[in-house]
Amino acid sequence: MLSRVGIKVVDAHSHYFTADTMRSWLSRGRTLESFSNRTKSRTDMTSIELPDENWDTAQRWVDELDKYGVEAMGVMVGTEAYDEFLATMKRFPGRFIGYTNINPSDPDAAEKVRKAAKDGFKGIKLYPSSWRGVKVYDEAVYPVYEECLRHDLLVFLHFGITIGGQADLRNGNPIDIQVPSRDFPGLRFIIAHFGAGWFREVLLMQYQADNVYMDSSGSNSWMRYMPYDLDLKQIFRKAVQAGGSHKVLFGTDSTFFPRGWRLNVLEAQYSACRELVADGVLTDEDIHSIFYGNILELTGFKPSG
Repeated sequence: MLSRVGIKVVDAHSHYFTADTMRSWLSRGRTLESFSNRTKSRTDMTSIELPDENWDTAQRWVDELDKYGVEAMGVMVGTEAYDEFLATMKRFPGRFIGYTNINPSDPDAAEKVRKAAKDGFKGIKLYPSSWRGVKVYDEAVYPVYEECLRHDLLVFLHFGITIGGQADLRNGNPIDIQVPSRDFPGLRFIIAHFGAGWFREVLLMQYQADNVYMDSSGSNSWMRYMPYDLDLKQIFRKAVQAGGSHKVLFGTDSTFFPRGWRLNVLEAQYSACRELVADGVLTDEDIHSIFYGNILELTGFKPSG
């Protein structure tokens, strides 16, 4: 299967939201008004179609993948959507790579990791920017890492800025993962969104750690909050020069409808990478790795799309 831009694509980083997800957000004090206001000012979403019990979330995403020629999609799955996503993997084998959201403050966090591995998930998602009272390098988090290592699971991390207005940016620095990456050299840590504003720190981690990767997911709108000009071409150039093309994973951060799967993200990032091919920085093989091969090699996932 070839995507709309003419290459094979697996989206390494998107999200799986359900009606239960939205109910959980509202129960934790989020309001639809505040969420809508933040998305309108900080993302390319001008409207949000909220899922309800009548949705077939799985089918909607499969239809999107087929529409744009995407073989598979890696998705972050919250506790509220966990059971529904298990059914989705059985209905559509080879289309979804699952990563379960883990909060290490939960007393059963390590057990949740074990269960996810048994259920066929390929990784976990940690969200340090949303934590209170715990850091990624605290010993309290180490049982989670140990289980991930035992079951060969990837560890995705959202550092940096976030659409969530309650984030604690004191937990936003990717440098925080340096000690766990040293203590668990067999684990693969993937920093989402190029560090979401902490790009310099992600590049430094490429020097410091062999097992720290990055994903390109989203529009990377954090660029507009930098005190200097950046564009996607510069970001990919620096990322590849610092760590190599094998350490960059393409992702869209697709989340809500009616926006659906974010073709515009693929087009913009692929265009930037094609320019780097013309400049002699990337090769066609590098592009294949970034947009398709790297995530499959890291997870052992076999797409059926």
